Amino acid sequence: MYNKLQTISTPATTKEFYKDIGFRKYVAIDVNTEKDAIALDLNMDLDKHYGFKDKFDLVTNNGTGEHIFNQYMVFKNIHNLCQVKGFMIHVLPFYGWVDHGFYNFQPNLFPCLALQNNYKLHALWIGESNGGRIEKLDGKLSRDKGYRHEFALDSWERDPMIVAIMQKKENNEFSSPQQHLYNNDNISESEIQSRYK
Repeated sequence: MYNKLQTISTPATTKEFYKDIGFRKYVAIDVNTEKDAIALDLNMDLDKHYGFKDKFDLVTNNGTGEHIFNQYMVFKNIHNLCQVKGFMIHVLPFYGWVDHGFYNFQPNLFPCLALQNNYKLHALWIGESNGGRIEKLDGKLSRDKGYRHEFALDSWERDPMIVAIMQKKENNEFSSPQQHLYNNDNISESEIQSRYK
């Protein structure tokens, strides 16, 4: 694939980029129809509200999710849009990004999301949006308060983003994760505890 990327001309649109690297179908979902998008509200269940049932080999959340209020529905829609053995790539604000969107995302979210929904977490990084700096994270379930100092996040030229690549392994219903820090023995009610892995 690398050789192919070197030999093609720069695509004019994202749709052309994905077609150039071998994808047969490209669909962008947004609140308008600009840039080859279809207008659907990601705050809503795309299947129930619009009857949109398409499945894809790759679903990307490249700086969209932080602008949507209903985070449960964002992650559920991504889960439902991804076919079994397909990949989900999230590229979202992590540290800084003051007033960019509604939310910033933490590294422990993605291992918890993967565990709860039986995804394979292939990779987890933090990095600058221009690729100037990239740091690999270990993808552990527990909270790591050391990232800020370990990676000197306040000194980065650009606010760091978090990148997660996950693979859907089975055709299951989407399930909200519980932050692992507050899971298992921290939950005293068995009815609540039974929902989480």
